[in-house]
Amino acid sequence: MDRHDFEIRPGVHKVELRHGFTQVHVTGLSESLADLRLEVLQIVAEAGISLDFLKLTQSGLSFLVPDSQQEAIRRVAERLPGHTSVESGRSVLMVHAANMRDEEGLMASIVHRALESGCAVSHVGDMHDSLMLVIETEGSERVAEEFRTTLLEAGR
Repeated sequence: MDRHDFEIRPGVHKVELRHGFTQVHVTGLSESLADLRLEVLQIVAEAGISLDFLKLTQSGLSFLVPDSQQEAIRRVAERLPGHTSVESGRSVLMVHAANMRDEEGLMASIVHRALESGCAVSHVGDMHDSLMLVIETEGSERVAEEFRTTLLEAGR
């Protein structure tokens, strides 16, 4: 056996879709931005709400919570500083590729395909081996299937 038997070949090797998320945006935290972000996170933690996909923004932050905690986050939202929006019906589309960041244009191509498909992309996050897109659940199965067909079959 040579070393290539253990390596994953370049290109996309898996497309995964996870449903059941609610997205929370907290905006308008202009003064004492860092302190207000900490306050938001403290209130959410004290309420026992599990969050995922935390993103810091110019005027606040956003994150996902499981749909099972949607009512809890809606109650907590009234106590958060700034303006809070809570949007249900979100899914996470994950595209896996070994050393994704080293493949020139791959991440841009994936985001381009997502936007071109007409789905609303709320957030994008990446790791060395995957790209994660927060999208509306409605139509997400179609987008995931398009990705499986075009990206997996093309090896790109």
